[in-house]
Amino acid sequence: MPRYPTNKTKITNEELNKKLFKTLLAIVGIVLLLVLSAVFFAPQVGSFFGLFSVNRNQPDDIAVIKPDQPVFSNIPKASKSNSITINGYTQPGYSVKLFVNGPEVARVIAGSDGIFTFNDIKLIDGQNTIFAKAIDDSNVESDSTNIFNIYVDKDKPKIELTSPKDGDKIKNLDKRITIIGSVNEKSQVKINDKIAIVKPDLSFEFLLGVQNEGNVKITVLAIDEAGNENKKEITVNYEKESF
Repeated sequence: MPRYPTNKTKITNEELNKKLFKTLLAIVGIVLLLVLSAVFFAPQVGSFFGLFSVNRNQPDDIAVIKPDQPVFSNIPKASKSNSITINGYTQPGYSVKLFVNGPEVARVIAGSDGIFTFNDIKLIDGQNTIFAKAIDDSNVESDSTNIFNIYVDKDKPKIELTSPKDGDKIKNLDKRITIIGSVNEKSQVKINDKIAIVKPDLSFEFLLGVQNEGNVKITVLAIDEAGNENKKEITVNYEKESF
């Protein structure tokens, strides 16, 4: 006798069909969601991961590290010559540009010890300004050094002796002669090769020891900041006795 499907078997097949339909709808939904995500969210995702990409930084975004400024070692405040030599130091092999009164006037390369020298640098009479820049192996230029002022002064300092005067007679028991005077500009003063202290008002007072009675030669030498020298000599007569 043939067997016919029962009601129980028929219900099971219907449920199976429903499950298959739901599964198919779910697959279609997932595929549609993936397509939409690729269209709308892929650029944003790429940008996010681009933040961490090693290729993100272009040459324009790389920070440029400037070399250190060169350092001068012998800039005078004043000079009696219109030609000077300037020394300094920077990193070995760096180029150094020198600027005088505005424009670049010379360029040298530092030696293996980092020392550089500019020879025969021309200055004008009066005030001059000087600064420099260093250039590294990548042709990156440093900031400027501080601006230095050099005054070209060719005038000798003036010496004024207040006391004693040439030919004066000095009498005391101290075996000393008090010398009082002044100069007209900041200078080093020597009296008979001994340094005299120059006060802020450019005056000086010096006690000169005397060994013997009789004529005493007094030589006052003044040297200004530019190196100009002036000399004044007088002769006085010393007697070891009281007034």
